[in-house]
Amino acid sequence: MTAQLGALVDQFAGTALNSAVWNQSSAGAVGIDAPGRAYVTVSAAYPALGSGPWDGTGQAVYAKVTPAPAGAGGAGVQTLFKVQLDGNNSAYLVVRPGVSFQAFVYNAGTASAVNLPAYDPTAHAWWRIRETGGSFVFEAGPDGAAWSTLATLAHTWPVTAVSFFYIAGTFDGTLGGAAYLEHLNTPLGAAGTLPAWPRISFGVAFNVGGTQSGTPYWTDLTARLRDSWTATQAGRQYELDAVQSGTATVTLDTTDGALDPTNPAGPYYGMIRPFRRARLAATWPPSRNWLPQGLANGTSTADTQLTGGSRTVATAAPAPTGHTRAVAWSYPVFSGSVSCGLGATTAAFTSCDQDAVPVLGQPGQAPGQQWTFSVYASIATGGPAGLQLSGRISWYRQDGTRITPSDSAPVTLPTAPGWTRITVTAAAPAGAVWARVSLISPATTVTTVAGTVYLTGWQFEQSATVSPWTDPGGTFALWGGYVERWRQRWPKGVAYGTVEVGCVDALAGIARLTLQPSLQQTLAALGPSMMYAFNEPAGATQFADATGRRTARLPLAAPSGAGSATITSGTTVQGAGSVGNAGPVVTITNPNPGQIVSQAGMYIGPPPSGPFGPPATGGWTRIICFRTTVTPSNRMALWTSFAPGAAGGTGSKAYIELFIDSSGHFNAALSNADGSATSSFGVSDVFCPNGAWHIGIVQLSSDGKTFTVACDNFGYQDSTTGDFHPTGCTTESIGGLVIGSASYLLYSGDLAYAVEIPYEINNDRAFDIGVGFSLGWSGDTSTQRAQRILTMAGYPGQLASLDGVEVMGPANLAGQNAGAALQVVADSEAGQVYADPSGVVTLAGRRWRYLQATPAVVFGDGPGEVPYLGDVSVDLDPDHVYNTVQVTNQVGAGAEQPPDTFASNSVSAGEYFPSSLARTINVQDQGEPLYAAQYLAGQYAEPQPRVSRVTVDPSSNPGLWPALLGLSFGTRARLNRRPNASPNAIQLDTYVEQLEWKGDDQGQLQLSLQQSAAAPYSGWLIAAALHTTLAAPATAGASTVTLAALTGSAANSAASVLPGGTVLTVGYGTAGAETVTVAPGGVATTTPGYTSVAVTLTAPLARSHVAGEAVCQPLPAGVTLPGTAAYPASLDPAATLTATGGPRAAY
Repeated sequence: MTAQLGALVDQFAGTALNSAVWNQSSAGAVGIDAPGRAYVTVSAAYPALGSGPWDGTGQAVYAKVTPAPAGAGGAGVQTLFKVQLDGNNSAYLVVRPGVSFQAFVYNAGTASAVNLPAYDPTAHAWWRIRETGGSFVFEAGPDGAAWSTLATLAHTWPVTAVSFFYIAGTFDGTLGGAAYLEHLNTPLGAAGTLPAWPRISFGVAFNVGGTQSGTPYWTDLTARLRDSWTATQAGRQYELDAVQSGTATVTLDTTDGALDPTNPAGPYYGMIRPFRRARLAATWPPSRNWLPQGLANGTSTADTQLTGGSRTVATAAPAPTGHTRAVAWSYPVFSGSVSCGLGATTAAFTSCDQDAVPVLGQPGQAPGQQWTFSVYASIATGGPAGLQLSGRISWYRQDGTRITPSDSAPVTLPTAPGWTRITVTAAAPAGAVWARVSLISPATTVTTVAGTVYLTGWQFEQSATVSPWTDPGGTFALWGGYVERWRQRWPKGVAYGTVEVGCVDALAGIARLTLQPSLQQTLAALGPSMMYAFNEPAGATQFADATGRRTARLPLAAPSGAGSATITSGTTVQGAGSVGNAGPVVTITNPNPGQIVSQAGMYIGPPPSGPFGPPATGGWTRIICFRTTVTPSNRMALWTSFAPGAAGGTGSKAYIELFIDSSGHFNAALSNADGSATSSFGVSDVFCPNGAWHIGIVQLSSDGKTFTVACDNFGYQDSTTGDFHPTGCTTESIGGLVIGSASYLLYSGDLAYAVEIPYEINNDRAFDIGVGFSLGWSGDTSTQRAQRILTMAGYPGQLASLDGVEVMGPANLAGQNAGAALQVVADSEAGQVYADPSGVVTLAGRRWRYLQATPAVVFGDGPGEVPYLGDVSVDLDPDHVYNTVQVTNQVGAGAEQPPDTFASNSVSAGEYFPSSLARTINVQDQGEPLYAAQYLAGQYAEPQPRVSRVTVDPSSNPGLWPALLGLSFGTRARLNRRPNASPNAIQLDTYVEQLEWKGDDQGQLQLSLQQSAAAPYSGWLIAAALHTTLAAPATAGASTVTLAALTGSAANSAASVLPGGTVLTVGYGTAGAETVTVAPGGVATTTPGYTSVAVTLTAPLARSHVAGEAVCQPLPAGVTLPGTAAYPASLDPAATLTATGGPRAAY
């Protein structure tokens, strides 16, 4: 009896082929060149790695395939993956990289052929031929788990005794290459490695923590992982709960004491501290290539840095690997060395970068091992002839400094369409922790014309020799945040030490801060050198610097006495114009304010120990808030700093004076030490003595040449060719000008916030502070407000926003922790705030869930569904029925709180008992609290079927990885349950509310999900699918596509039409059509009238696509799509329901 073809299994684990298995192979042309990899050398004789006979009935043969490279002009190089009965009857896939990719079936010598989509070395990394029902199915995939059907062709011959062949040949004389085969009918590799198991990485950035914003150097600690680990992403159990911060716990081996913070000999001594940044990631499919996927296949410049010229992604002549996309490095005429290579933020290759590859820390890595870098290069026609480049590996120490790099000999680049492969191999030197790879021109290079170099097929591998290019797989964040604790343990006695690393995400760090009043917190976040808020209680006799950097200021009598003047602390804020300042404030009452002759009175003196005046170098900003009803006869000083020579004495003539002039306008004047650069001008747009609050802001640029004066967001600039810096000041006063035994220009009115910031804050920021002071930032969108709170809390990153557009009321943040303040923003938006898997704080607007019409993943036991473990129950949940809703709309500090708004649902209350829900929001529209209450009372009037925690086990089913690694908070999902005794299948649409990954060092990895019902969000929808086209070609492996204008582009931004999580079909109606999902925050910023938009996807494309292919939301096969201008028909050009002439939709 003939063995089945599926039993032909070979890991290629030995040093030589098993001749008993490979009994139909070409002698001398086949073998094993590395553990796990067989080869066939290209020749005109078409040598083969062959085995047979096998019974192919209902069987499949698959493998990871690396076709023979095309070589220099090698259009005739072919690689065949073949099942054959005899010379006249066979089925095979054949590729000529960059030329053609085809499927053939020969029946009695007659060929049936299908031209397949252009060969893509990422999307078509694995090949499979499967026999079923008299036909052969030809399939390919990126990872050996997810397969796409390329063609199906019938056969007429018996398959009970067939042979398998892997063939590499040439019909144009090109020699020197080889085709490679790995993982034949098995996911196992040479050393028991599993390509169907993602590469897990746990890293800590010992150099960056807390609110620091430096470049993180990720120390890989994966090899130290022991026992089990858990990573719970930010989320919640139910959709109305506040989002809980994410946590992670891992156990690391520290038998060598390396992670003992008290060990002075440890490599991380002094760096093991709380709140160092941490991340957990999975790379799928795993690969020997350690470079980022977009760089490796030439489809992205996101991980590319250079020291000369510019770079973009371009279409190039096919490389020997089949790549047609490349990093196009364009450079001007230059002499000397320029570089282009791996990096995310750091252009100079003399220091480390967050993209640097760890050469220590992963299992199997050790000091001194050999590494090889390779890349295919070509120079565009017209570039400098004879240009040479060397491959370079730059090695870095733990502190990020570079060790002597390793360079290849210079290689002369061929002109396109020719290619050359530049390689360099070197041992990691002592002390090396990371490496970056790059190309560099020799120091003696001199060019006379500009040019462009094409670079693709990048690879960096732990190997002593260069190997065939392989895709590195995509890297998916599982968890990101900060190490909170390093707990030393000795679970098996003192000989075996571990450290339990407890981690929290950014939300936990943010929640540690209790916010001050909104304006004060904003000013504090700017890093002032002093901030006198003047908010002391009544009876205070000194005024503290809120930064703690300066000593307290004192209320002082003028040299000639106080007279009847007073300084009163603890005054309640009165008058308009100050929504952002809740007070209290200080009041100065001088009986003769604004006089040019010396007067008795009171003022606020300088810090007793100084300093006096603003910084002598660099830029600076001074801010003061004031309210008065006095129009001075001369001028009334708010804040002054003077040198002796500025008031009739000798020495420096420098001064800086903020005052109200005789016209009632805010004014500022300054002079440098010798009086050669002076300026004085007022803000005539604002009359200040009107009993309302005003804010004055003055700035000096770092070079001292530009002086800016602003009041209430009206501002003016003056400039000099000299330097305005007022150096040598010896006195400083608030509320007057006091020099020696005289006091002038005394102030009468209220004061708050005398602030100095040691840099020029710029006009945009000054305007924003003015809006905050006068309006409390009422009018912020929810996105702006959330970012504002994050900035106040010191969060170093940028908020990711998924269509957060609610218009907020005035900020009233005092006394809340920053996390609670963010939750109010989310509740106002009826959205969610959370930390995504990479640790980025994200705000999702309300529309985000409504517009996810199609689930991104389906759990169940049917075909194409993700099977789950038996821990699921479905409950018609009465605990989240709410029919009496109370909404409080938060108002600005000091404003009168209006009555709460109520809404109820009497029908629901009658059926399920009255049940209350209270929410606090902060919106500008005073009618919206009622809408919010009515919305919630309707949304939660009925019990919803809810599913308990769902657990899936991809470690036992590798085909699940593509569906699961891209999931995140808020993703729409579906659960199917098919009870055995019931004819009805249960189908529940849900949203993911929390994800928890659990793994261990024994190969277990599971994902558990909390989910909420999607039914309340399935409101009235218009059945009209989004429809557009690709504006530019898209290459397999790319994670970003460029789309033509979307529906409603004339009036809307692209992000408002295409939210994150939207499922799209790229190439609808073509053989290469595939389904993709828009990444959260993945739609580039556009303005109405845009013509194209870049869209980032949750996973790389599996296939290449040409410009003009249709892109739409999923539709049944065979639908004829009308032109984009007329589609969808139910909407007008602005994507709304009405247009001139009446409604477009019947309802």
